[in-house]
Amino acid sequence: MIHWPPYINWQTEGLPSGLDIELVKAIFDTAGCRYRFMKVPFKRTLRDIEDGRLDGSPLISHTEDRARYGHYSVPVRTEAIGAFTLRGRKGPKPASFSALVASDLKVGVVLGGWYGQAFEAAMKENMAFRSRLTNFKDFETLFKALEAGLVDIAINDVAGGHYVARQLMKESEIALLPFFVHENEIYFFFSRKTVSVEDVGQLNLAITKFRASPAYNALLHRYLTGALPLQEAAAARN
Repeated sequence: MIHWPPYINWQTEGLPSGLDIELVKAIFDTAGCRYRFMKVPFKRTLRDIEDGRLDGSPLISHTEDRARYGHYSVPVRTEAIGAFTLRGRKGPKPASFSALVASDLKVGVVLGGWYGQAFEAAMKENMAFRSRLTNFKDFETLFKALEAGLVDIAINDVAGGHYVARQLMKESEIALLPFFVHENEIYFFFSRKTVSVEDVGQLNLAITKFRASPAYNALLHRYLTGALPLQEAAAARN
């Protein structure tokens, strides 16, 4: 698991905290499953799950490639990917992802992240957009680049973006553009080599039970301040 606040926050003493850690504890304890947290870079995590060196990871988006070598649980939570900019930045502020792709704005993302089918299609089909894209090693570096003007737009998980902005700058200095780059369900992900279908089934029952409880909603609202209002507004529009 990588350092990914507010979902996974590796503290100085080596113990993780955060929303996804609390979700793992609540769900695995309900299912009666043992677990141990390990700090592993994201790309290596996927490789080790494929090879059976790791049993699984919280919480991961679904892709067809990953489904070849891993079991997905039922959905655990949703994720919203947004586009952040500096509030005082002059120039165009795109109102849709297609408008962002068509603009000449410089865009930053974190290397290895999944930003949805529309983003992947733009990367493959639009050379100009691809040439304006810069990859950064982590979220902190991405938002420092945004603050320094090295990129005009930072594409990031909405809650994570707000969290990092609060740590590095005044949150009032950033603005979230009025569209999602991507919305999707997030799952637990397990190695087909070490985790049985029956074990995943037990965890699925625990996930369903916990998601129906008041504790689940309380947990989301405690960690996802800034993300939930936007997601709820989008749901209302739909």
